[in-house]
Amino acid sequence: MKKDYIIGIGVIIVIAALIVSGSVIRKIQLRGEEAERIADISNSKSPQTIDDLKKTIAAYEKQLTQCLKASSKTATYWKILSTRLQDKGQHAEALEALQNAIEHAPEDSSLFYMTGISAAIMAKSGLAFPGAENSRRAYLTLAEESYLRSIDIKPDYDRPLYGISILYVFELDKTVEAISYLERYIALNAKNPEGAADAMFVLARAYYTIGNNVKAAEQYDLILNTSKNKDKHLQAALLRQQVF
Repeated sequence: MKKDYIIGIGVIIVIAALIVSGSVIRKIQLRGEEAERIADISNSKSPQTIDDLKKTIAAYEKQLTQCLKASSKTATYWKILSTRLQDKGQHAEALEALQNAIEHAPEDSSLFYMTGISAAIMAKSGLAFPGAENSRRAYLTLAEESYLRSIDIKPDYDRPLYGISILYVFELDKTVEAISYLERYIALNAKNPEGAADAMFVLARAYYTIGNNVKAAEQYDLILNTSKNKDKHLQAALLRQQVF
């Protein structure tokens, strides 16, 4: 099974490399064709009639479409590779793959969310070697910026809302900033009480941290009233007793 998995990773890497190289070659070819057209224009051979102008525009649009399709496929394979590496726990390599994916698909919010996940894990798993603190801060900054970019691209995407909240409450000491993101996440998961309950625990922790025990207790009460999970009920009840 492990051998098959490694072979699968290798195949994906090879495919991604072929796609990238093919994309580069195609771009070089298109640039060459464009250079020829520019030369034609400089030689007074540019289209003059309406029909010629339409044909020229159509030709350029076709080339642009081909480039966009190639770039989209490349991003897809880099994303697949990133997912496989994250599943394997290889987050440093996943970040490299995600960087390549983002270059080809800079408006894909899920890529930035995935980057936030891997960066946060890398920051948390860093050992206290000399100079490691700078690396930890860099990863935390990358995680924060990635989550925020993901939210900016797609405001109703709930996962980065939860991710940035966890980062703010437990890592960056930005508890107040986390509250609005948690509230948005809970609102988006109104029909998913168990998912909302997880965020309610974090929100209760946030309120307790800033000294608002009443709001914290309200969140624990909501968990007790909405969640059907016995373990969550027990945890919420115990934590509520600590608050009051």
